[in-house]
Amino acid sequence: MDTIDTTDAVTFVHSASLRELPLSVERAVRIRVLDTLAAMTAGYRQDGVDIVRQYALDRFGGNSTATLFDGSGTSVRSEGATLANATAANALDIDDGHREVKGHPAAVVVPAALATAESANATVETLLDAVYVGYEVGVRAGLAMHEIDGVYTGTGSWGAVGAGAAVARIREFSPEQTAHALGVAEYHAPRTPIMRGVERPGMTKDGIGWGSYVGIVSAHLAKSGFTGSGTVFDEDDTGSVAPFGDVHHVTEAYLKPYPCCRWVQPGVAAALSLMKTANIDSTAIETVRVHTFEEATHLKTRNPETPEEAQYSYPFPIAAALVREQFTQAEHASDVLSDPDILALSDAVELHVDETLDGRFPGECLARLELDTGSETYDSKVTRPPGAREQPLAADVRREKARRLVTPTLPMSVVERTEQRLCDSVSVGTLLSPWRT
Repeated sequence: MDTIDTTDAVTFVHSASLRELPLSVERAVRIRVLDTLAAMTAGYRQDGVDIVRQYALDRFGGNSTATLFDGSGTSVRSEGATLANATAANALDIDDGHREVKGHPAAVVVPAALATAESANATVETLLDAVYVGYEVGVRAGLAMHEIDGVYTGTGSWGAVGAGAAVARIREFSPEQTAHALGVAEYHAPRTPIMRGVERPGMTKDGIGWGSYVGIVSAHLAKSGFTGSGTVFDEDDTGSVAPFGDVHHVTEAYLKPYPCCRWVQPGVAAALSLMKTANIDSTAIETVRVHTFEEATHLKTRNPETPEEAQYSYPFPIAAALVREQFTQAEHASDVLSDPDILALSDAVELHVDETLDGRFPGECLARLELDTGSETYDSKVTRPPGAREQPLAADVRREKARRLVTPTLPMSVVERTEQRLCDSVSVGTLLSPWRT
């Protein structure tokens, strides 16, 4: 495969246009924007996000041009809105993701693009082009970093490059300014040692809020003449990253139906399916055996005390799904986290590495469950989570997910209205009007 460098990335940022690509690509970008708007809205209802929201209000309240998507109509400067909104986007761990790069491109790119486009009074068409180039640049930066460094870092470490690319596109930077925006963003991006966050969950998570913030600030610095030192694309001579235009990574992403780590989602889907088809009494379950890939077995927390610990747990979401026959934002509530029936079943969950499933990761995210009641064992067979590119969410399921996330902050009708405006020639201000009033 041909190699790419920073010059290729800069050319792509300036020249790529969704109007010249298959309709499926633009459709995928619109889906990512709507999904992220819904995730941000619900994320602001999650404990802890108010800390970052207040920080944005305190530090970035002057010359307010960008909306906070908490439904209050509050606006701050674009950097503050990017930081708070991106943090909210990942707060539930229900944002979109990309398997090969093992992260969440939309949650880091879309907030920076929205804040910039709103501040610039840009059109939806401009916004969508910016999200597209940011998504493609960000994913490729992550793939190159993982290949060169051999270290798995979270979304913030490479997503900052995508966020910077989106800002450069909207602000119509010169090629030189764009190159420095990408270089400064990569150099200043957070390190995000993701496996530590998996094993010791905190509000830092994938570093998405900070990565998005670094992207927009790096772009602003580059616009003023601050220079970078090239990018990871200049170092990658492995040919492992697809040239721009050869692959549209935004069309290969997945959507999450459940608010928890993607690695847990096949297990939750398998548990819900077994409860529905086998009519199992959850109180009769003595042991739950999860067979999956090695990385997922690090999600060991059994008695989570915070929403983040619940999201980065394998036993708890499985147990909650078996007891309550759902796993939604409601299962992050304190009374559910302390539910004795769920915690007892969480202690009965065993995590096992399946060599076959491990060999298929990260290309596929799979799990198989066995529920043992003592008198009978129920087997889920190998399960992939809904929302995978091989098993995409139907349009009505995507809308229902978005409706569930935006309410009660905003009326459910906002979903259809926003979906339509993403197809129209309107300003980003018009697109965001439900959140601005």
